[in-house]
Amino acid sequence: PGHYNKTATDYHSYMTPRLKSLVLWENPSKSAAVLGSSLALVLSCRWVSLLNVACAALVFGISGSFIYVNGVLLFNRITSKPAVRPLEKYYSRSAEFLHVESNTIHSRVDKLTDGLNVVLTELAKIVLVEDNRRSAAFIGLSYIVWTLRTWFSTTTLLSLILIFFFTAPRLYRDNQTVIDAQVAKTSELAHQHVDKGRQMAQEQWTSVYSKAETFAKEKGLLKKSEKKTE
Repeated sequence: PGHYNKTATDYHSYMTPRLKSLVLWENPSKSAAVLGSSLALVLSCRWVSLLNVACAALVFGISGSFIYVNGVLLFNRITSKPAVRPLEKYYSRSAEFLHVESNTIHSRVDKLTDGLNVVLTELAKIVLVEDNRRSAAFIGLSYIVWTLRTWFSTTTLLSLILIFFFTAPRLYRDNQTVIDAQVAKTSELAHQHVDKGRQMAQEQWTSVYSKAETFAKEKGLLKKSEKKTE
């Protein structure tokens, strides 16, 4: 899809229009609702198991319906009333509420597939080192997350990531000029330090190699080169 093509300056181009609208708070009430519900879901995993909650809901829900239906049937049998299942009217309309349109599923699967393809393509570029800077940045980001995981629990870390995801894009858009200038300045300083370090490493290597060569010649490990006479 065209909206996934990333330009040099638009860092939001990876996002779908709906996701971009959420993280940029174009509809504050909707973004706040999504962020709040996501945080509540993540934090709830700290104290409860979602699988246990789902199983408990099914146990109590089905048990309640089972007792109600059979209790009504027994009461009707005792009072000689027609043996009609009390929830019969919902059975006939269940297809109306539970039916899933195949077109809707296909559309959502296509969107999910497109998103996964974008993620996998970008991940392949990072792993195969298409761009040194991007791969190095991803290594640094992964190391930061790895380090933060030792400081915080998984739920706390996920909560921080969610908050960052919903605040960083909007802050960047509102302060893009200042942030880009600082990033360019920091990048330039980093390159200067890298070049300086590379030069120092090369000088040290030349010095060590020269000393090792001299030592080997003195010990007879290497033959001394004979000077040519004119």
